[in-house]
Amino acid sequence: MNLPGLHRIRRSAGARVYEYWYAWRGGPQILSASAANEKALAREVGRLAPAALEAYREKTRKGSDSVTIYGLITRYLDAMAQNQKLADRTKKDRRAHLDTVRTELGNMEVKALESRKARPFLLGWRDKRAATPKTADALLGDLSAVLNWAKDKGEIASNPLQDFPRIYQVDRADVIWQPEHLDLLLKWADPEVAWAVRLAAETGLRKNDLLALPWTAVKDQAIVFQTSKSKKKRSVVIPLTASLREVLAEIPQRAVTILTSSDALPWKAPGNGLDSGVRRARMDALAHAQKVHGADAQTGLEGLRFHDLRGTAATRLVLAGVPIEEVAVILGWEPSRVHEIVRRYVSDEAMAMGLILRFSTGKSLLQPAAK
Repeated sequence: MNLPGLHRIRRSAGARVYEYWYAWRGGPQILSASAANEKALAREVGRLAPAALEAYREKTRKGSDSVTIYGLITRYLDAMAQNQKLADRTKKDRRAHLDTVRTELGNMEVKALESRKARPFLLGWRDKRAATPKTADALLGDLSAVLNWAKDKGEIASNPLQDFPRIYQVDRADVIWQPEHLDLLLKWADPEVAWAVRLAAETGLRKNDLLALPWTAVKDQAIVFQTSKSKKKRSVVIPLTASLREVLAEIPQRAVTILTSSDALPWKAPGNGLDSGVRRARMDALAHAQKVHGADAQTGLEGLRFHDLRGTAATRLVLAGVPIEEVAVILGWEPSRVHEIVRRYVSDEAMAMGLILRFSTGKSLLQPAAK
């Protein structure tokens, strides 16, 4: 019997065998059978199956419960199954998380979400899992997705979990792409992907800002651009270092934006095409390493994210003579974070050479030419 989401458990205890059916993982039990052997159990399951099927249909019928969180999540899961934009893995993980939510919070009434106490209550429920913070945040994040969906459908007035604070924090301040990492990826990357990676490593711009960066932002001495992070209220000024000029000189001007895909069209946020290109380059580099060095070989690219190129840009700007405080302004970071990266990856001698370069020009590298 093929029932979507049905969760079956089979076990043995002593001289008997047991089988249990649940409408979904963590959901209500709809069948309980036991017998002395497998053959007898099959007969017993067959006898109870019609009633279990009817219970399954009742529990999972769309719109059967418009009062509780349990019913709301059930309707969402039905809609999610039809959503072609979500990857299968995302659906699988989200269903597992929401099964847990339905089990523990299913009896909560939807109207309770309107209470000012709803947010602290749900955060407190999450915080009971603080020992596994990543999973705890994922549970609440997927519930928040359900509530956003319900809000859009007019079932609730607002999402009490909107922008909820996470307890899972990853400190990646000291993680950057080092020269050998960049060299390896660029060896296997398509030209358009390579230009994007190099531009990220030279400017420190976030991916979405890189994708939107127009040629008109390139001035004589600097790139001047209003970032999306500041909601276009702040202009970032990035000096045109020698290496940044070199990258820009190689990129053909094929569109309004500096970066384009191989078909000469601007990449659209969130940059899935760029992500796919970086992933292909990683996989090709890994396949080559394993072919040469064996199945257990690695490339050193494991764990590095595109976003970590911002730290690489910090070191390159410092090496070009930009003071740490000005680098912090460019990246929107605290100076202490830039100091930590520089301490780890830039030698005192290299910093001194950068300062000599800056002093020899007689001006700040952050002073752009007039528009």
